[in-house]
Amino acid sequence: MGARARRRVVHAAAATAYLALAVGLWWGIWSGHPSTTATCGCGDTALFTWAMAWPSWALAHGHSLLFSTRLHHPYGLNVPANTTVLALSLPLTPVTRLAGPVASLAVAATLAPVASALAARAVVLRWTAWAPAAFVAGLAYGFSPFVLESLTLEHVDMATLVVPPLLLLGLDEVLVTQRRRAWPVGLALGGLAAVQFFLSPEVLVMCALAAACGLLLLVVGALVVDRAAVAARWRHAASGLGVGAGTAAVLLAYPAWYALAGPRHLPGQLWPDQQLFGNTWQSVLWPAGPHDRGPNAILEVYGSFGPHPLLRGYLGVGFVAVLVIGLVWFRRDLRLWFFAALTVAMEVLSLGATAWPWRVLGHLPVVKNVVPGRLAAVADLFAAVLVGLVVDRARGALAGRGRSVAGTAALALAAAALVPVAVYDGAPLVVRDVAVPPWFTAVGAHLPASAVVLTYPFASSGLQAPMTWQATAGLRFALVGGGGITPAPPAHPTAAERSDAAAGRDLTTLSYGYLPPPRLTPAELARLRRALTDWGVTTVVVPSETATPPALRARSVPLAVATFTAVLGRPPAVAHGAWTWAVRAGPGTPLVLPAGAVETCAATRAAAVDPGA
Repeated sequence: MGARARRRVVHAAAATAYLALAVGLWWGIWSGHPSTTATCGCGDTALFTWAMAWPSWALAHGHSLLFSTRLHHPYGLNVPANTTVLALSLPLTPVTRLAGPVASLAVAATLAPVASALAARAVVLRWTAWAPAAFVAGLAYGFSPFVLESLTLEHVDMATLVVPPLLLLGLDEVLVTQRRRAWPVGLALGGLAAVQFFLSPEVLVMCALAAACGLLLLVVGALVVDRAAVAARWRHAASGLGVGAGTAAVLLAYPAWYALAGPRHLPGQLWPDQQLFGNTWQSVLWPAGPHDRGPNAILEVYGSFGPHPLLRGYLGVGFVAVLVIGLVWFRRDLRLWFFAALTVAMEVLSLGATAWPWRVLGHLPVVKNVVPGRLAAVADLFAAVLVGLVVDRARGALAGRGRSVAGTAALALAAAALVPVAVYDGAPLVVRDVAVPPWFTAVGAHLPASAVVLTYPFASSGLQAPMTWQATAGLRFALVGGGGITPAPPAHPTAAERSDAAAGRDLTTLSYGYLPPPRLTPAELARLRRALTDWGVTTVVVPSETATPPALRARSVPLAVATFTAVLGRPPAVAHGAWTWAVRAGPGTPLVLPAGAVETCAATRAAAVDPGA
C-alpha cells in the first residue's frame, strides 16, 4: 500500500471513530425513531426544529429565505437575526422532506461534533508528525464540554464548530507558512466567514476577536524574535487578509445589513446584563456540581432532562496539568507558548464583566451581543491544539527509548487530559419522544395555507413547543408568537401596536406558570379579542396536557379554556384531544364578566375534570 493510500485509510479510520462516538452520544435517537425523537420537542430544541423545517417550506413556496411570516404572525421573523442555522438547514432540506425536521435536526446534531473534530484534526496534522496526536486534538475539540453542553439542548449553531479550525488553518497559511498564493487563500477565508455567518454570526464575531488577538501576538512576537521575517512576509499577508476581508464583505453585505437593519432586525443589545453570562476560573478546573444546576424544572422547561451537562468553560485539572507539563518540558517551542497565550486570553474574555477586558470590548457594536461565556468555544480550539502538540512532542522526545514506550507515554498524557471529561460527559444524552398533540397531526397538517393559529401555551421563550407542533405539521399554518430573538420595537408604536404587544404579554403570563398569575379583567379580555382580530387569527387551539410532563405544562388548561371562551363569547368545540375555536371575522363581542369570574370558573372541580365544562 502506497503512502497516499495509507493516509486515506488513516483519515477514514479517524472519521469512522468520531462518527461512532457521535452515534453513541445520540444512541437514544439512532437506536429508535430519529424522526420522532429528540432531547425534547420543547424549549430551545423546538426553535431549532422549526429552523430545520423553514428552508423546505420557503423553497417549496417560492418564499424569501431571509424573512418568514409563518412565525410571529403577522409581523414575521428576521431569519439571519435568529439562530436559524441556514448553513445546516438548507443542505439538509432533502432529509427534512423525506423524514421531517426532527430527523434533520438529529442528523445535524450527530454530525456537528464529527465535523468539528475532523477540522481540528486537520489543523493539528499541519504541525505534528504523529497521526494519533492529531486525533487526540480533534477528540478534545469536537467532543469538548462546550460542544456537549450545547448538544444537550441541540444548540447546533454552537455545537457545529467546524469553521474556526479551518479559519485558523487559512490564517496560518497566509500569515506564517505562505506556501500558496495569497489570493486563493483569501477567497477561502472570506467564504468560510460567510458560511460561519449562516451557522452563527455570534461565533463569527468570536473568531474575529480571537484572530485580532492572535495577529497582535504574532506581530509583536515576530518583531521581537525576527524582524526580517516580518519585512519579508507582510505584503503576502496583507494581500491574503485583504482578499479575505473583501470577499467576506461582498458575500455578507446584504445578509449582515438585513440582520442589523432589515425588517424585524436585532435590537441594540440582546443581553442587558452580561454579568450573568460569564464563566469563572473555577469552571475551568472543576465539573458542574449540584450548586451549578439550578432549579431542575427550569432546565427541563428549556429541554434538558438528563444530568447537568459539563460547564461550557470546563477543561479539567488533568487537561490543564498536561498543558503545564508540556509548556515546561518543551519551553523552547514558541508555537506552544503562542497557543497557550491565546487560550488564556480567550478564557479571560469568557469571564465577561467580572474581568476588565470585557468591560472594554463589551461596549463595542456587534461585540456587545456576544455571550462572553461562549468564548470558551474558541479557547477550547487553542487548548485542543496545545494538547495535540504536547502529545506529539512527548512522543518525539521519548523516541530514543523505543517506539512502543514513546507511544504509550504520549497516549498516557492524552488520557490524563481527556479521561476527566469523559467521566463527566453524561453520555449517552437523554432523549425522549417528541410529543405532538393529536390535533396538529389530524387537523393542523391539513389546514389551508392561509390559516393562522394561536396556541395555548402561547409560543414564547421557554414555552416553544408550539413551534415543534407547527414544524412537524409542515408549517401548514402561520403561528402567532414564537421563540427566538425579540426584535427592536418600533420607534413610535401606534396605539394598536401597543395594545397588541400588551395582549402578547397577557398571553405569556397566562401560559407561563413561573410568572405572577394574570388578572384577566374585562379590559384585558377585550384587549385580547382585539388582538386576535389584528393578528388575523383563524383558529385558537388549547390541547390537553394530561400526557405532558409536569415541567412542560403551561399554567392551567381550564383557565385557558375559560379565558378564550370569555374572549370569544362562545364555548369551544372538542376534537382530537383539544379545545378549539374558529375565530369569526369581525370584532365579535367578548362576554361581559365581573373581575375574577374567569379564575373562579377555572378553579372549580368540574373544570379540572373537563375544562370544556
